[in-house]
Amino acid sequence: GVYGMALLSAPHGSAFPALREARLNESGDASLDRIYVEYNDILLAKTAPSGAREAAVAAIFSAAPNADQLVFRNVRHEMAQAIEFAAEKAGLEYERLNETPTFQISLTQGGLLESVSPSLRAKIRRSIRRYEERGPVWVDIPENAGGRAVAWTELMRLHSETWAQRGVRGAFHERAFCAFHEALTEAHAPQTSFVRLLAGSDTIGVLYNLLDGDCVRNYQSGFRYESDNQLAPGFVAHALAAECYREQGYHTYDMMGGDADYKRRLGCEGEKLTTIAVTRKGWRTRARSALKALSPFHGAGKRQT
Repeated sequence: GVYGMALLSAPHGSAFPALREARLNESGDASLDRIYVEYNDILLAKTAPSGAREAAVAAIFSAAPNADQLVFRNVRHEMAQAIEFAAEKAGLEYERLNETPTFQISLTQGGLLESVSPSLRAKIRRSIRRYEERGPVWVDIPENAGGRAVAWTELMRLHSETWAQRGVRGAFHERAFCAFHEALTEAHAPQTSFVRLLAGSDTIGVLYNLLDGDCVRNYQSGFRYESDNQLAPGFVAHALAAECYREQGYHTYDMMGGDADYKRRLGCEGEKLTTIAVTRKGWRTRARSALKALSPFHGAGKRQT
């Protein structure tokens, strides 16, 4: 039977000294990969025998014989172990390029404000009082198509405005990114959720979440940042959203990967996501290694993914 499945991009034919690279569950096209995979893994059947993940990784190696390098971005712990085991068995070199923590809020141990530090609790409550000067502070989790469309539009607007102020284009600048999520939220409405934070009639923030069993995974957000540093739209939005989801019976609010201050202050560190590159020995990789060793900048920086 078939016990595991995965998507593997075809090796991109790049001019030397770039390596021909294939990726797990990514396209290799930067504009498409703005979608950004986390908890990357093989899709395994519940009946898969022991060792199925390692066998699937070995099959991936065989499926891309022309790839100089295979990149596995943000894989889970079990997948990282399987990749390294299969690489050693196949005589391939591998390198851990990056590790990033994830952060979760438990929704089974009472309200969030009771579990955070006193200083953060005071910060959130002070921010809510300041917002209440404009009108009642409330969250809207729309279920109908009209309400979800408004939340989506507000999410794009707030996210884009924030990044524009920093001189950077946000994720929604890429049409492929927008098209993917528009199709996802339309086709899988029960598994996608929007949370709008409002003060009176003003939208202060929007969260875009993915629903996975009893877990809520926060994928994207947009906030209205202002000069008043007593206003904390992100902290307020996540705190009130987590409370709403707790009341609905969810167990975990997952803020996913990235070592951000707000994640550490709101939640607890969970599993690490690892990016691994597996490299085949060949003339291209040997020549590239030799060129890197001769470069005056070799070892001067940290590889980014």
